[in-house]
Amino acid sequence: MKKILLLLLLFPAAVFAQKTTNQLYQEALEAYEAQDYELYLERLRSADEQRPNHPTIVYRLAGAWSLNGRRTRSVQKLNQLMLMDATIDFQSDSDFDNIRKHKQYDDLVALQKWLTRREIHDEVFLQIDAAELHPESFVVLNDGTVLLGSVREKKIVKVQPNGTYVDFVETPYAVLGMKFDSLTNTLWAATAAMPEMLGFEAADNGKSVVLQIDVENELILQGLEYDEGSIIGDIYPDSEKRLWLSNSMSPYLSRDDTDTTNYYGAFTRKQFDLTNTHFNLQGLALTDDEQYLYFSDYISGLFRVNIATDDIEQVFAPSTSLLKGIDGLYYYRNSLIAIHNGTKPYKVVQYFLDESGTNILVERVINRGGETLGEPTLGQVKDGYFYYLANSPWPAYDEHKNLNVENWGLIEIRRIKLD
Repeated sequence: MKKILLLLLLFPAAVFAQKTTNQLYQEALEAYEAQDYELYLERLRSADEQRPNHPTIVYRLAGAWSLNGRRTRSVQKLNQLMLMDATIDFQSDSDFDNIRKHKQYDDLVALQKWLTRREIHDEVFLQIDAAELHPESFVVLNDGTVLLGSVREKKIVKVQPNGTYVDFVETPYAVLGMKFDSLTNTLWAATAAMPEMLGFEAADNGKSVVLQIDVENELILQGLEYDEGSIIGDIYPDSEKRLWLSNSMSPYLSRDDTDTTNYYGAFTRKQFDLTNTHFNLQGLALTDDEQYLYFSDYISGLFRVNIATDDIEQVFAPSTSLLKGIDGLYYYRNSLIAIHNGTKPYKVVQYFLDESGTNILVERVINRGGETLGEPTLGQVKDGYFYYLANSPWPAYDEHKNLNVENWGLIEIRRIKLD
């Protein structure tokens, strides 16, 4: 309590609130260099409050607690860090000398060893020579045909049985999330202007177009256009021909009407402005009875919307799980399948829920640290299997957004039987 009061005296609330996370972090580094470890701790705590679950901040904060003699708090923060990035070498960092003899230090070392242990329970479904496309998503159609979306070349391709591909549909922007709607036999594809796509222009930044495509005739039926502050990253059609969308540029969750074909534009029927509570919206998963929509926030975890009441609830996990860094999200028989590409090592996990649907009881690792997990992104539940794209080449870009996939290898879709 004394430290909190001191912080308020040094920085009045009106002034302190204006500081950005970067400013707080830089001030923390300056305090560290000056060996003012109390100020170092205060700035990092504030930065952590503004931007939770950032591995660099959490690591520094764990060290700050140690340097200030708060050994238990240091161990707690390191435990949080291990769930985010178990590859960090804290054992050779002298900032943690104070906690070497803490009763839980050996448990931390054991946790790190366990979290970095490779665990693979899935199998290869399909390998595709298509790294140059930079695929992010795919769908497996009812006849087994695979459609693959391209971030780089702004198109959707049809994969041949031998792993080669032919063009299917050109798209206005980079292809992100895709869903096959069996009710209408159409494909929904979210596209957004991304610096990684060919022909990117700064004027298009923040623009997205969601397409409905007639699969049989390879024809775009309509587009829903979003012109300001949007990267529509995932979509989910419901049984009433409405479409749920997540915006990862600004934390908005929307549900749009889609019952008009040959139309270009969007009718927003429902919108949730989550700018004060969330950071970066990603995956969407609708329950089978369509009473709840689960969604992932890349920074702060899992949540769900009660569709009847519009209430938003958080999904809680045991202390051994951290629901950060989830990109793709899928629902299957009161469980959630999450693709974590914001944690290290990368992992794909099935989380089994309690009866309320807001608490995770246990997790099942599908793949953690597998050698082909280049960067897992999005997937699909189909016929009792879960399929996912295991190695989207996001890390293969240089600082100028040039893509180098010379040594990337084949794009791999993996799968696991869920029952």
